Amino acid sequence: MTPSFGSGRFLAETLDSVAALRTPHEHLVIDGGSDDGTVELLQGRNDPDLTWVSEPDRGQTHAVNKGLERATGELCAWLNADDAYNPEEVDRAVAVLAENPDVDLLYGGIQFTDEHLQVKRTYVPAAPSFHRYLFFGDYIPTPTFIFRRSLLAGSGLLDERWVDAADYDFYLRLMHGRRAHRFPEPLVRFRYHAESKTGSDPMKAQDEAMQIRLMWARNGRDRAIMQGFDSLKRAVLPRISGWPEPYGRLRSD
Repeated sequence: MTPSFGSGRFLAETLDSVAALRTPHEHLVIDGGSDDGTVELLQGRNDPDLTWVSEPDRGQTHAVNKGLERATGELCAWLNADDAYNPEEVDRAVAVLAENPDVDLLYGGIQFTDEHLQVKRTYVPAAPSFHRYLFFGDYIPTPTFIFRRSLLAGSGLLDERWVDAADYDFYLRLMHGRRAHRFPEPLVRFRYHAESKTGSDPMKAQDEAMQIRLMWARNGRDRAIMQGFDSLKRAVLPRISGWPEPYGRLRSD
């Protein structure tokens, strides 16, 4: 499913990337009542696999939940309206899940792009580890997750109290006690631009993720490790890399 609001100038590439999948699929676009040409774009699509609604909602998290509640397929994935799939790689990833019914969810690599979808950096995450994901955070790119819809019965939908880290909270719950698989190719092209959440305030998601992480702490030792690593990350990584930006700071000019 694709949550959308005010992303009309990027949405066509998102829709094209999903339509290019060879895997049989449904594409649910949940738009929050955009007035930027999104509705006209959706009305003009000739895609039998596309279903859409445009109406006011409570934000992106609510939109994703509406999509999950409408989904009917065995597998689910969440692709934002300014990003795009690499269709051949996604088809291969879905085949892995079809061939391995004991795998509950899968994630893969990601390509960080500029606003024109020109690739600036490719990142392939390490092997799955729930504890690493919990204690140290964002080593798994959440836009690349593909999961079995049956997991929702035990994990629930997204928690709307979170604005920028609802995905982290959601996938922590999905991963806990489940078998995850790392797909070693980039599944998603993540568009990094000034209007995106990541581009406008990248630390907001980090702050929320820390609150979420502490909710899982079993004792003082867990909290100390979580807080210590978070402090170290914030102190050191900006000095040696472009973190938290994925490939460097956005130019204001």
